[in-house]
Amino acid sequence: MRRSFHFLIKISASLVSIACAGAARTAPLEQASPVRALPAGADTAGTASADALPAGFREAFAESDSRARTIAFWYQCVGTIARLRAGGTFGPAAAAPRIIYCERTADGVPIGGVYDIDPAFRAVRRFSTVRLDGARPRYTGPIDTTRVAMEAKLVNDVTRAITPAWTKLGRPFSVVPVPLANGGLEAWAIPRATKARTFVTGGDVAYARNADGTARRTVDHTGTWTQLPLAAAGALVVRSAERDVAAVTDLVTARYHTDLGREVTVQTTTMSSALVAGLDPATGARVVWRHVAKPAAR
Repeated sequence: MRRSFHFLIKISASLVSIACAGAARTAPLEQASPVRALPAGADTAGTASADALPAGFREAFAESDSRARTIAFWYQCVGTIARLRAGGTFGPAAAAPRIIYCERTADGVPIGGVYDIDPAFRAVRRFSTVRLDGARPRYTGPIDTTRVAMEAKLVNDVTRAITPAWTKLGRPFSVVPVPLANGGLEAWAIPRATKARTFVTGGDVAYARNADGTARRTVDHTGTWTQLPLAAAGALVVRSAERDVAAVTDLVTARYHTDLGREVTVQTTTMSSALVAGLDPATGARVVWRHVAKPAAR
């Protein structure tokens, strides 16, 4: 039941009114990665390499990869919720709320739904959610709607802030909320390809919410945006512009194509990282990262 990456981007873009919505996978969501970012080191704790890695690399890589897992799940969930909404799960499609919500609960249950929000982004209305790990029953557990409203406002603020410049550059994007394990909140602008059979490396931007409610930019890779041809099949090498840890965009691409059954390696200036078969004890995922330091240039 695999759909086109670009087709699902268009579906979600028409439904998520506060952001340029993203792409989605149609694999069963119970196999998806957790929505909330995990502590540094959790994803790669069980991996090993014959080569010594730079001090702090594993922790920094895990921080970026946790965000990539969050974003990959969001893409997947958005496509599923868009189809459920169109099919009447949340009431007649013409009248159902249009903003899409996705997360995993603290005990690991994947949920998604739809809601409306007031113009000031303070009050969530008509919130309706379902579990995504079975027959799509209604989810009746507690959800912090104040946090949901904060996520929606940050996504809206980031979308408004970057749209003029990115539109001028001709770069479509998705803005994805990324709640962190420490209670913080980020929103990541992830670039999308402009043509079929291509993918983008680099180019992502991240914002966090300040205590006074304003947004501050914490990551800016707009200068590394590169669009590359994508072969229809075979092993994929994602060449990142970063020196050590690949950009979040690059890691999202790697996880997406690994889910499709391709062998994927992400290469930076100093490191080569491949997703290989294995069991991650922290997440239950069936793939883990294997890192190898590149030989130093002479």
